[in-house]
Amino acid sequence: MRRKTRVDARGALLNIGPVSTKWLAAVGIHTLEDLRKVGVVNAYNLVRAQGCNATLNLLWALQGATTNTPWHALSESVKQDLLRRIKESA
Repeated sequence: MRRKTRVDARGALLNIGPVSTKWLAAVGIHTLEDLRKVGVVNAYNLVRAQGCNATLNLLWALQGATTNTPWHALSESVKQDLLRRIKESA
């Protein structure tokens, strides 16, 4: 059974604050479904390509949003996999 994605009072995704929401909107990502279609790594790369000052915390936050996990609770192996995928996409 799939867990329901947590949202805050404004309807924002778990881990995704107002600045990150603006960055994502600028690259056409407005919903969890959009994020899942584009993929976490591609979304991160799109935001960075727009010149936004996104750090790896955004990458962790995006992954957490898609898995309903607080970004700080992601395992080291998940983070390392994401880093590997970022390097491969370059």
